Amino acid sequence: MTLAFTEPQELLLEILPSLQRSSWQESQIYATPSSRWRAYMNQICLHAFLNWVKAEYVPQASIWYSSPGIPAFWEFVNGTAILLKEKRVVLIPSEAIDDSELEVPQEWVDIPTWAADYYLAVQVTPDGEWVRIWGYITHTELKSLAHYDQVDRTYCIDARHLIKDLNAFWMTYQFCPTEEMKAAIAPLPELSTAEVEYVQQLLSNSSVTFFRLAVPFTTWGMLLENEQWRQWLYQQLQRAQFPQVQVNLSRWLEQIYDTSWQALETFFEPNSSNLTFNFRSYSGFNAAAIKRAKLIDLGMEIEAQKVILLVALIPKANQQVSIRVQLHPVCNQPYLPANSKLVLLSDQGEIIQQVQVRVQDIYVQLKLFDGKVGECFSIQVALNNDQITENFMI
Repeated sequence: MTLAFTEPQELLLEILPSLQRSSWQESQIYATPSSRWRAYMNQICLHAFLNWVKAEYVPQASIWYSSPGIPAFWEFVNGTAILLKEKRVVLIPSEAIDDSELEVPQEWVDIPTWAADYYLAVQVTPDGEWVRIWGYITHTELKSLAHYDQVDRTYCIDARHLIKDLNAFWMTYQFCPTEEMKAAIAPLPELSTAEVEYVQQLLSNSSVTFFRLAVPFTTWGMLLENEQWRQWLYQQLQRAQFPQVQVNLSRWLEQIYDTSWQALETFFEPNSSNLTFNFRSYSGFNAAAIKRAKLIDLGMEIEAQKVILLVALIPKANQQVSIRVQLHPVCNQPYLPANSKLVLLSDQGEIIQQVQVRVQDIYVQLKLFDGKVGECFSIQVALNNDQITENFMI
């Protein structure tokens, strides 16, 4: 990575073509052109800054979010957080040429667990080859000096209030580690049943374009602050905007996955379950098998009605693959919910095969089936009147 100081106090980081390509590919899982571009900008800023800061200042620096893959919140909000040991910084990227002000989404300021100690202004060049870090401000200063825009829920701070000298940032970080940089933040109230129902109604309303602004901030903040609610919201919006969205299994061969399909280790503790062993032990599972898992919620926030859908892809010759599908309980449940079903559907919605869960089944699976590139199918998980369908394209 090449770096330079455009001014004595500013930092310019080069973005390698390989990072541009991988960031752009990974951004394609998002629902809209604007969210895909937002994810792309944040991805290149995140990795450029993280690599630089680990090499130069804080080897222990890490990404804030714990979920694997790229985060669901980029579907809605610009910015990303990095932990510098005791302190948190949020990068706010923008492609605007005008750097007269910094706009920070309210989520990064008023959600207690999201708020940062420092906010860094980042400019992304139009070609994505460089990112320029040109100033910073603390949470306390942002809250006291910024103008809050109620229309788009951002804190707008004039550039003259930002500190342009990044050397000052590192001096403060290193020599004032215990100094409080955050203003007081009021806790968000718990979500009520009525608020959840209201959110569900909005999700089914196709005329709602900017969902982030369609609900009161306290409701919105609680949805984002809780990781389970945040993932649920992301999945619901994906289904609302792409009711027939297809998981492209060919991209799995390139190790490109969307955030909802995660590594097995995400769901199962190595010492508490032999589930991973069971999943790998059947015929056809070898070192070449690509395995991902997804949480399926068959009953809102009812733990006993959550299951893990596992899909394994085994590459074969002539653009063909073999596919194994299994259903498992979440790790704190001993059995699958009785009478639930795992169903394989054709691209026309016809049932090809299905299996029903019996009492005390620890997992079920479909028979191994083959397909070739371009073919489509669906996997349905059902319990009573509730069903979730995942659409796939090889």
